[in-house]
Amino acid sequence: MKKLIFIYILFQAGISFGQNVKIEIGDYHRKIDDKVYATYQLVNASYSYSRATILFLTNKATLFELSAKLQNRITPKQEYTDIWILGIENFDSKNITETDKKIINVFLQNIIKYRADNSLPEYTFERLNADKIFIEKSDEVCKYLICNKKR
Repeated sequence: MKKLIFIYILFQAGISFGQNVKIEIGDYHRKIDDKVYATYQLVNASYSYSRATILFLTNKATLFELSAKLQNRITPKQEYTDIWILGIENFDSKNITETDKKIINVFLQNIIKYRADNSLPEYTFERLNADKIFIEKSDEVCKYLICNKKR
């Protein structure tokens, strides 16, 4: 009987302190210094306090492709539960302009603020800046995420 009570308390603690979060936010028209960019956030977390974050930087057209199909392409068993995508108009990862750098910095600061506002473990600016991933085509996300083969 004691074992059953212990197991019940253990499961109850997991349910009480866990979280089920499903968010999809797209902001498709922002502007800094006459340069247009878009952001997309997809969160699919079940009972995870840490909510590991991955961020992709690409051009705006690729962001539109990803935002339309990403939620259906990824599998539920992801290492990353928070996926952030920044799409900058006419973005070239080999030739990043000063305006591109400003936009990227704002994007990273917004992620830091989001995590602080939602009581998630902090990510430093330096860590996010070092962990950002540049992609050119929408299919490249499958190198970093577990994608469904059928879709």
